[in-house]
Amino acid sequence: MTRRIRGHARRTEDSALMTIKAIAFDLDDTLWAVTPVIIRAEKLLQAWFDEHRPGLDVSREAMGAHREVIVRNDPSLRYRITEMRRRVIEATLRHGGDTETTAESMSHEGIEVFLKARNEIEFFEGALSTLRHLSAQYTLGALSNGNADIRRLGLSDVFTFAYSAEQVGRPKPAPDLFHVALETTGLAPTEMVYVGDNPEHDIDPANECGMHTVWVDNGTRDPGTSQPTVRISDIRDLPAAINAVRGEP
Repeated sequence: MTRRIRGHARRTEDSALMTIKAIAFDLDDTLWAVTPVIIRAEKLLQAWFDEHRPGLDVSREAMGAHREVIVRNDPSLRYRITEMRRRVIEATLRHGGDTETTAESMSHEGIEVFLKARNEIEFFEGALSTLRHLSAQYTLGALSNGNADIRRLGLSDVFTFAYSAEQVGRPKPAPDLFHVALETTGLAPTEMVYVGDNPEHDIDPANECGMHTVWVDNGTRDPGTSQPTVRISDIRDLPAAINAVRGEP
């Protein structure tokens, strides 16, 4: 039997339906485009600097130099990105002449400006309604390398669980996020579907953990050798993709 979801064929060998109880999602570039969100958040942070410390060099080059030193001294900040950004703000303020105490205090105000804007996103068309539709049938969760906050996003009623790389200690493609999702739900890997846009960071490690996978192909990534269970190009096709995973005609 052959399933087709937006031109992708999925062959099902068994006639019995799969039992799917949970769906876990990547967030950035799976449910919304993240680049414009980050650009806007960084512009608002620069405006905050201009208001509180006019004349301070907050160019991408200057802050990038601070970031390089900070991450070199603490490599874990590569995935502890909220704390990394806060420390960059603090280092920028100290470089501009603020005392250690003032810079540390002000950095918390600055990172809050960034985080507020970072969580003001625009869902891909149909993404939010698709999530709400699926949440009535399945347990939904979020597994992200980023620092989007489901509470700030207003998704606490949709997602039962949410974990970031910062929380578990290692980013995807390490298996830690997938393992904690299975531990949290108490499900077998075959009872969970993982949905993401990045073949290397989402599809491959979820496959290796034994989960079913749906690749949201937004046309920006080469699939390489990844083998998602189902491939879609529009998040609105996800309910049909889940049905295909289950083996429904």
